Amino acid sequence: QALLWRDLQRLGRFPRPLVPLAASVVAPYALDALGLTTINPFVSGLILVVVLVPFLSMLRVLSRTGGLARMFPFRTSQVRTAAMVVPLFLALVWQAATIPAFIGITSAGAERSALDGTAIALVTGIAGWLGAVRWVTAKKVDFNTPMVATESGAVPPALIFNLFRGIDMVALITAPVMLGGSPLYSFALAGVAFVFLRGTFNSDELKAQQEQLNREKEAAKKASGQKIQVQRPRR
Repeated sequence: QALLWRDLQRLGRFPRPLVPLAASVVAPYALDALGLTTINPFVSGLILVVVLVPFLSMLRVLSRTGGLARMFPFRTSQVRTAAMVVPLFLALVWQAATIPAFIGITSAGAERSALDGTAIALVTGIAGWLGAVRWVTAKKVDFNTPMVATESGAVPPALIFNLFRGIDMVALITAPVMLGGSPLYSFALAGVAFVFLRGTFNSDELKAQQEQLNREKEAAKKASGQKIQVQRPRR
């Protein structure tokens, strides 16, 4: 609750990012008017990624500063989940405002039922939200790893994959609905992506916990192996 309230206070003091978020609502309607109904969830999801990234500044700091995150009396998954709540709420508001665009209110767009349009709008909102989280929580590029030879010179592999961060989440979640499948598949993929993005299986945290246990075991062995020394009294 404290982290969530801190995020709300930051949004109240600096509401400027709400302007691009409100302007991005026009994108699904424009794509529907152009007849780009099939790729509307993917393109709208990418636009939502761009406008949601400024709302994830707390998640960016806590993800890239492991020492600061460990100072909180919470697990990494709890800290990340709290930092993702406010952007999720904004994504749901965006989704509610774009439902008519995914139902197909224009003559050029494909007509859908109210239930299908709402489901696809919800899939797009969740895809944009998780794409923004993926963009913010991506690991830093490690230049000590083996490089990959390219025409521009040696490049770390992580740098190449970071170019597609956020895009991969949107493509993965919106692929079932773009291919004509059920939105339930998209919701299932979004659930799996959320579990990994929130840091439930954080390898760095597990490694730190294992190192802490090893240090405690070594300290216990040294304490048990020490002999009690009694100083002889002197006359």
